[in-house]
Amino acid sequence: MRINAVVNENQLNEIQNRLGQFKKKTPNVVASALNRGMSNMQANIKREVRKEYHIKAGDIDVTLQKNRANKGNLSASVASIGGVIPLDKFKVSPKSINPKRKSTISVAVRKDGTKKFKGAFMTDINGPKLFIRVKKTRLPIERLFGPSIPQMIGREEIVQRIQREGQETFDRRLDYEIDRILGRA
Repeated sequence: MRINAVVNENQLNEIQNRLGQFKKKTPNVVASALNRGMSNMQANIKREVRKEYHIKAGDIDVTLQKNRANKGNLSASVASIGGVIPLDKFKVSPKSINPKRKSTISVAVRKDGTKKFKGAFMTDINGPKLFIRVKKTRLPIERLFGPSIPQMIGREEIVQRIQREGQETFDRRLDYEIDRILGRA
C-alpha cells in the first residue's frame, strides 16, 4: 500500500507567484512542506489503523517506508510493505499458556468483535504463539495468521482520512514556509 504526494505545475506556478522575488526558493519550500505532510501521514496511518484494529504502533511502524522530497524531486510517499501478521500479535483471550485448558481461545483482530478458534492453543516457542492442529493427531500444527498491515491501511475510509489530514498539513506548512521566506526579507 503506497500513499503518494506530488505537486503539479499549476501549484508550483501559484507558489512562485506568492514568493515573488524569492521564487528561486520554491523547490525548498515545497519539499519542506511535502516532508512535513508525509510525517503527518505516517503518524495518521498508525493512529487510524489502531482505531479499528487491536495492533501495536510498533508493529505498524516496522512496515512503513518513507521517501522524502528534496528540491530536485518534488514528490514524497509513505509505503507499507509486509506480510500477514500472526494472530498472537492481536488481542488473544486467554493469553496465558495452559496445556490443560478446555475453554476455546478467542481472538479480536478488529475492535468490533471477536472470533473463537476451537482447538487453538497457545504455546511458548521463543515467546507465546497461537497454533491449531491440522488433523486429530498431535502433529502437524499450523500457526494462525491475520491480515497484513497493508491490507488494514488499504481500507477505503482509512485511506481517505489519512490523505485528507495529510493534505491539510501540507497546505498549512506551505503557508508557513512561504511566510517564513517572506518574513526574512
